[in-house]
Amino acid sequence: MVKYLRRMGHDVTVLTTSAYGSMPCDRREQVERTRDAQLWRARLRGAARVGSMYDADTYAGKPHPLSKVIVPEPLALAWVPFARRRAAALNRSRSFDCVVTTSPPESAHFVGRALQRRGVPWVADVRDAWTFEPLRPGFPSRLQTRLDERLERRTLGAADALVCVSEPAAADLRARGIAVPILVRNGADPELLEAAEPSAAASLLDPDRVSLVYTGRFGSTGRDPRPLVDALGKLAAERPEDAARLEVVVAGPLTEPERELFARDVSPARVSVVGSLERGRALALQRAADALLLIAHPVRSQLANFKLYEYLHAGPPVLALAAGTEAGTIARQVGGTVVPAGDVSAIADALALAARGELAPSDPRSRAEHAYPAIAKQMEAAIELAQGRRHAAPSQART
Repeated sequence: MVKYLRRMGHDVTVLTTSAYGSMPCDRREQVERTRDAQLWRARLRGAARVGSMYDADTYAGKPHPLSKVIVPEPLALAWVPFARRRAAALNRSRSFDCVVTTSPPESAHFVGRALQRRGVPWVADVRDAWTFEPLRPGFPSRLQTRLDERLERRTLGAADALVCVSEPAAADLRARGIAVPILVRNGADPELLEAAEPSAAASLLDPDRVSLVYTGRFGSTGRDPRPLVDALGKLAAERPEDAARLEVVVAGPLTEPERELFARDVSPARVSVVGSLERGRALALQRAADALLLIAHPVRSQLANFKLYEYLHAGPPVLALAAGTEAGTIARQVGGTVVPAGDVSAIADALALAARGELAPSDPRSRAEHAYPAIAKQMEAAIELAQGRRHAAPSQART
């Protein structure tokens, strides 16, 4: 998003945490990294930074114990106080025309609210909904839950413009009278995909089998891979000739239970776990695949996996185990094959189509609307709306 906003003529500063380290291009790219209490905890363990789940092939996926204590989530204390101070200092020196805050973490929006009180127009960008189908664990007390709901209403309701990446999340906010969001979905960067040569990942695929590739992780609500493995077993038992043609390739970190799940015998089909890949090679793997796999269960109707847009631009047919979700809706619109994520028989039938090379290709004409050049223009419109509303209410800007 920043890349394409800059190409449209905007001067963009990025404010983020230092907990995950820095990059050589930070100064040139105007990336400001603040202190973060997570980094102190990492140093107590002898580490220089917090490890990303994509730094290893295995991760635990367990929430931090403080997520049961701090409302709305631990970064409200670990990072936001530092971010708020740095944002205020940057605004004094650069006089921002607008601030865009992205969640999760939900407490990031407190930074936008603080700048808004100083007269800066504010866009709240909601990627995963706050209390609707939350990824965060529930709070142990009703008092915490009520505080969380009140914070959501007061914070998001105060934004000059509110952006959501999925229609179910936007519909929930509208239905509860919190805000009238603008739908600005995720997208893919076509330049990154064009630069990813399929040959860079060819060694990860069996040339004698049809490769159905999944990139990313499973370990959050709405991406349970167990029905997929059950369907592979069903396909192997009932249509072994199709199963023998198929290889499911999983690229990304796994929990230990997921690793055990994918170790199940589904022969003559095959599951190949290739571990976490650096981004360029993961994109190359998507382009080299015969078909691409997406999983989204309707327990999270708002789920629209970021990889869906990359899949669309990569080119191979998309098999979306995603009926009843935002991801399934989009996949069907662009020509992908969509079945319910929990229906083992339907998944087995779709796997047979994949093995025979009979999945329908996605529609290349739909790629432009799901690419960041177009998405950035939509975000620009949201920014201009926020500016218009803020400047039309000068008395509120001084509150």
